[in-house]
Amino acid sequence: MGIAVCLYLQTPLLLWLYLGAIAALGVDAISVFYRQQKAIANELLTFAAVCLAAPFAYLSTVGTWSPSIVGLWLLNTLFFGSAIFTVKLRKPKTASLRPGLLYHAIASLIVFGLVDSGLLFLMTGLAFSVVLLKYGLILCQLRWYQTTSIQNVAFLETGSAILFLIISALSLLPVRLALSS
Repeated sequence: MGIAVCLYLQTPLLLWLYLGAIAALGVDAISVFYRQQKAIANELLTFAAVCLAAPFAYLSTVGTWSPSIVGLWLLNTLFFGSAIFTVKLRKPKTASLRPGLLYHAIASLIVFGLVDSGLLFLMTGLAFSVVLLKYGLILCQLRWYQTTSIQNVAFLETGSAILFLIISALSLLPVRLALSS
C-alpha cells in the first residue's frame, strides 16, 4: 500500500487504475460470496483487472496517458480472456463450442476496430491471431484436448502466450531508420 501511495504521489493518473482494480476486486468478492466466481463475465473482469498491469507499467514509467495504452490493455484482456473458453472445453458440463466461437468472433471484431481506429498498430493487432490459431488447433484436436494431461494444456497456453508476447512486444518497439549519407 505504501508503494502504491508513493507511485500515486509521483503519477496521480495512477488513481484511475487503482480505482479500476479496486472495483474489480469488489465485484469479484461479491461474486465469490454468491458462488458465481466461475461465471464468464466475472472471469473476464478478473482478466481485465490483471491486464491493468500494462497501463500501470506504462503510466508509472512514462508518467502520462496515451490512447494506445487502452488498445494494448484491451488486446491483452481479449487474448488472455480466451483461455476461459478453451479451459471450459475440457469439462463435459461446460464443453459447448458456441460461447467460445462467439467470443472469438466478437474479440476479433474488437481488435479489428482497435487497429482501424489507430489504438493499435496493425502488427500489434495481428498478435491476436495467435489465440485464433490456438483455438482453431484445439477445435481440430478437441478429443485430444479434452483428454490430455493438464501439463500439455499448460504447455499450449504458455507457448501461445510467449508467442503473443514476442509479436506484440516487437511490434511496439520504436522504428529507427538507418540513414546512410
